[in-house]
Amino acid sequence: MEQNSREVNYTRLLTIHRRPLYAFIYSLLADHADAEDVYQRCSMILWDKFDQYDPSREFLSWAMGIAFYEVKNFLRVSSRDRHHFSEQLIEQLFEQMPARQSDHNVYLRSLEQCLKSLPKNDLQLVRKVYWDRCTVSSVAKDLGVAMNTLYDRMGRIRHRLRKCVSLRSETGVRSV
Repeated sequence: MEQNSREVNYTRLLTIHRRPLYAFIYSLLADHADAEDVYQRCSMILWDKFDQYDPSREFLSWAMGIAFYEVKNFLRVSSRDRHHFSEQLIEQLFEQMPARQSDHNVYLRSLEQCLKSLPKNDLQLVRKVYWDRCTVSSVAKDLGVAMNTLYDRMGRIRHRLRKCVSLRSETGVRSV
């Protein structure tokens, strides 16, 4: 399949089936943030494996099969987050706190600068969703856009901020 045709076909199919695929993932996780993270990872995996997709089969069924295993992987990895630390490890972590605090401060300063570099509309959206804790559905309704469109936009903003913070944290001054 020609690359451009492949991209167009993938984008078309994913766009058509975004809502039912997201709903499937959400039904297994019951948390929008986790579901969005898994959906984003799933989208990348689907793209990577798109050459393996058989067009004679239903795309949504194929995508849901991949999503199911990605959800299982997410739950398996998430369950590892419940740690029980020994006293010795807690002491070692405590001793390293000043260094970590410094890293955290660099991260926060970088994030602050990266937020300032966002276009005004994107910054307002970040404020509504993260600082004001408005739901994505209410923000989408207020803006008169589809919820999927807003999720996609937020994903692009988060990606841009991660990239910017990473670059600024590494160099101390650079922005995207």
